[in-house]
Amino acid sequence: MKILMDLGRRWMMGDLIGSLVMMISMALIRTEVTIERSEIIVVLLMSGLIGLYSALFVYLERAFYQIFLLHFILTVGKVILANWYLLTDKLTLHFDVVYTLSVYFIIWIVMWWWERDERRQINEQIKQRRK
Repeated sequence: MKILMDLGRRWMMGDLIGSLVMMISMALIRTEVTIERSEIIVVLLMSGLIGLYSALFVYLERAFYQIFLLHFILTVGKVILANWYLLTDKLTLHFDVVYTLSVYFIIWIVMWWWERDERRQINEQIKQRRK
């Protein structure tokens, strides 16, 4: 049950990040913003799956760089597939790859920063308990 809760949380986090990135992208790239139901469904599915990919770091017992490479390939592949499905004719494949890499890098920085703060808070609590 604990694993299912964790996977559900990861799915929701992926959906939140993916939806935010989609809205920002549409606001910056498109001149007229209209969202079709199929676009919403594809983004929610894609983002949820990418969120689940983050569970690879917890549940696979492999070297970090191997999991990172797998996560990266799955994520970039999923984004390119979703963009192809959505027929975003304003975006070329080159732009998709550069954009995906940029967003991936930004998300990794934010997640690293967030985890660093959590570790710092936990270490401070441990230090206070020892005193």
